[in-house]
Amino acid sequence: MRRLILMGVLLLSSAFVVAQTAPTSSSDQSSAPQQSAPPSGDQQSGGQGFQGRRFPGVGGTVTAINGNTLTIKQMDGSTAQVQVSDKTRYRKNRQDAQLSDFKVGDTVIVRGEQKDGTWQADVLAARPAGGMGMGAGGGAMRAGLGKEFIIGEVKAINGTQLTILRPDGVSQDITVDENTSIRKDGQDITLPDIKVGDRVFGRGVMKNNVFVPSALNVGQMGMRRGAPPQGNPQQ
Repeated sequence: MRRLILMGVLLLSSAFVVAQTAPTSSSDQSSAPQQSAPPSGDQQSGGQGFQGRRFPGVGGTVTAINGNTLTIKQMDGSTAQVQVSDKTRYRKNRQDAQLSDFKVGDTVIVRGEQKDGTWQADVLAARPAGGMGMGAGGGAMRAGLGKEFIIGEVKAINGTQLTILRPDGVSQDITVDENTSIRKDGQDITLPDIKVGDRVFGRGVMKNNVFVPSALNVGQMGMRRGAPPQGNPQQ
């Protein structure tokens, strides 16, 4: 009898431990914040809320402010028009701000929707000093640019060699090979489909002092925090 009682106590103790460590039920999860919920203030101003997560938006350096319209130069050198409204939320230095707090030269991220070629801003946030660097910051981007990944505009094509004008103003020759995956708008394409003037981005490695992309994407780079451009823009 004593042995049975002891076994019963052990079973009850085990059940209690399992109950404490069991995953949250679906009913409890319904009250938790969803991934699609708007980011918190710190997340909007360059925190880790967007780490590894895609969101609709654009980012770069403010080159002009004309009324409620901002012109932003993106990392790949292209420009984007951003329209703000009375519904736009502003963040700067991790605090609520207003449009007048922004100036030419600020590095910003914009969350919103693109309509008729113009971004309608839901959130306009100034990034901390250091610019739109990837990963840990601008230094990480500069260290890996042209060695671990490539971004820029195609200036010349000579066989399997492409000359890319990078956002830092450097022209770099890269070479694609039979292992390079080339995509545009989520679809596989071939090297002859790439034209001078196209904007490309992708990861790769150095081979014999020449950058060889393992994946090369044609088109504008989507906003993604936390890492250099991925091989597949749809991921």
